[in-house]
Amino acid sequence: MYEHVFDENRQRDMRQCFLDELAPLGIVRRYEQREEIAQSFVGNSLAIVVRGKVCKSIISATGRQRLLYTLRPGELIGEMSLLCGGKLSHLLRAKEVSEISFVGQDALQKALDAKPSIYRHLLNSVTRKNRILLLQLTGVSFNDAAGRIADALMRLAACSDTMDSKWEPNTISTRFTQAELAHNTGCSRITVTRFLNRLVEEKVISIKERRIVIHDLARLTAYTDRV
Repeated sequence: MYEHVFDENRQRDMRQCFLDELAPLGIVRRYEQREEIAQSFVGNSLAIVVRGKVCKSIISATGRQRLLYTLRPGELIGEMSLLCGGKLSHLLRAKEVSEISFVGQDALQKALDAKPSIYRHLLNSVTRKNRILLLQLTGVSFNDAAGRIADALMRLAACSDTMDSKWEPNTISTRFTQAELAHNTGCSRITVTRFLNRLVEEKVISIKERRIVIHDLARLTAYTDRV
């Protein structure tokens, strides 16, 4: 799997820091499931997911989408623009009923001045997302369709709430539709459906409460060429 890439203890400390130190400083807005989050709100603030989950996708000039990552409570939106400036066209949508705290730049700067250790967590957030995107890039570059889907399943499981005892080991704790997996892997929806059905028949995975559980990691890995 990718546990050696994602340190869950460090990620948990990061999320808790943002929830405790930064989220209370902002204005909280509520979003219904599938509701789009206006980029204008994010552009002037650092946004912190307080409740629910938010999907971030990149948008091409012709309107095609590619799912980048799913953000859960304690994770950030907009820290890359904060640190390096500039912006890319993207789509933010609430995957489920969600609440986001928008922290203005003045309040954020005061918090950083008072507690510089928050910078370490900001860098952790950026690094984690960079690794997710790097793994997506290599997965697409090194694999055929089956390999891309298999690699995505392993990566999503490694990024899940692995320390939460309510999930079985190697469970993708976030519910992903087949269309979302297609957007994440660059495959067609029908290709994703066929391959998932194949993995279920081979008992490599199962689907419980609309969440994917990996049972045979070695067989899943055999489909992939990965770093």
